[in-house]
Amino acid sequence: MASRRSPLGAPTSLSALVALLCGPLLACSSAGDPGELESSSGATLGGADDSTGALSSDSNSGDSSPATGAGNEDTGAGTSGGDSGDPTSPPSDLPPVEPVPEDILDTDKQSPESCDLVTPVSVTLRTVDASATVSPTQARDAALSDWVSLTGIRIRPWEFFNYYTFGYPAAEPGLVVITPQLRATPGVGSDPEFILQIGVSTHNLPAEQRPPVRLTLALDNSNSMAGKAQDLLRATGKAIAGNLRQGDVLSIVTWNAKNSTILELHDVSGPDDPVIIDKLDQLTVGGSAELYSGLMTAYKLADAAYDPGAWNRVLLVSDGGATANETDLAVIRDHAQKPGIYLSGVGVGDAGIYRSDMMDAVAHAGRGASLFVGSEAEASKRFDEQFVRTLGAAVRELHVHVDLPGGFDVIRDPSQDGLNNPDIGTDGVRLGPSSSLVLHRRLRSCDPAAGKEGKLLVEVSYVDEATGELRSAKAAAALPELLAEAPVSQSSLFKGIAVQSYAAALEQWQARPTDLAAILDDTAAQLKSALELLPNDSELAEMAQIVEILSND
Repeated sequence: MASRRSPLGAPTSLSALVALLCGPLLACSSAGDPGELESSSGATLGGADDSTGALSSDSNSGDSSPATGAGNEDTGAGTSGGDSGDPTSPPSDLPPVEPVPEDILDTDKQSPESCDLVTPVSVTLRTVDASATVSPTQARDAALSDWVSLTGIRIRPWEFFNYYTFGYPAAEPGLVVITPQLRATPGVGSDPEFILQIGVSTHNLPAEQRPPVRLTLALDNSNSMAGKAQDLLRATGKAIAGNLRQGDVLSIVTWNAKNSTILELHDVSGPDDPVIIDKLDQLTVGGSAELYSGLMTAYKLADAAYDPGAWNRVLLVSDGGATANETDLAVIRDHAQKPGIYLSGVGVGDAGIYRSDMMDAVAHAGRGASLFVGSEAEASKRFDEQFVRTLGAAVRELHVHVDLPGGFDVIRDPSQDGLNNPDIGTDGVRLGPSSSLVLHRRLRSCDPAAGKEGKLLVEVSYVDEATGELRSAKAAAALPELLAEAPVSQSSLFKGIAVQSYAAALEQWQARPTDLAAILDDTAAQLKSALELLPNDSELAEMAQIVEILSND
């Protein structure tokens, strides 16, 4: 059974906060990413991802090797409380340190004193979740509200790469397109440093060409949903209803153990089916959260509606005020084994008090996405404009491997060693149509002449969702050619730099260091540079607006 919990959590220790903020910000994802490293080969390398996993067995060197990496946030960690007090004063209760994605270095182990320019470097870039978008949504909602405060929001940089869009070229159905980008950047020491960004994009799919949908909505109707959360639950349901069509099948269940089924295997008549709209309008709240009952009923209907040629989905909508126990997660994992039945979690309500622990856990178990809807506009964006991207699937089980010349390594924060979740694997990483996975990493080379010769090779393995076939794709480019590209052809890379700087600035705004003003100014400059290349990018413009608000707060 799901049990209610307080929105307040355990405070984060100062040492843990320092460990989080002192390291470089890494990012990963559909983005998401990060990076940094220990100078060894079989040793794992860090990045930032949705709580992630690393590996630990043997690599080429026999020291250690990758494990299927990555996953959502560490749901066992405590969470901080909601806003309380003057938003301009340093928060007394900050979110816990988040695990980061682990990259795996596969070359022979090197000592820190050595500089091996002969042995090529092979790195497996880890991505945890190409679909989670909770923290960027919460951050923008909070920053644009009447009372600006990011207190209690766990900023997870890889999710920002998932949330924002990048203009990478589309693939053909069943294939992916790999776009590597590289730019030299000033380093801290004498060794040259670079920004590497890799885009892996799927095919575009117009909404009118999508397969039929077999969808079950499992809606939290407990007492805590009264008010804004219930309004946004309805808005989410109606946005979905507006994009259904004849041939789709919809069921609606609540978490009420006695009367859980609201609509059973309903054949949709078309967009805004009046039967569906009426059921959503009549929803009421009351009682405690019976997640287990809701899941059992939802999967019973999903199994009954199952069609191998359709998109079979379960969508759990809640304010995040319940806890998914191991029994609940076992039910989800069990049903996720059936090909194509994915479960996604949609959080609704106020950004300042929403906790994504439950939604992250159920989404990872169900091989779906963890989302947050804090406004009707966001409900429309995710389930109207991006209906295909949110509910669809093009490829899954993505693994990205990069080969570089000797002397290169991925930069990571050594203090983050061991922050991983081995229970979450990459098998659930999934990309929908019209999507891109964006991996953003910082590199360092011990070779002063790095980049003047040699090449970069990227290999991606994945499973084609439509056929179940294991496929791979490769892209190679000479390093001098990549580094010589004009900024106008690197607009996606510049956007990635701006997105990473923006996510880092939000983290720093929470901590309020003495140089916060300089950090915000630098982020504003990065956003300005990206906007000069992409003047019509509304996402960059909104990020710039938020940074200005935070600077004046």
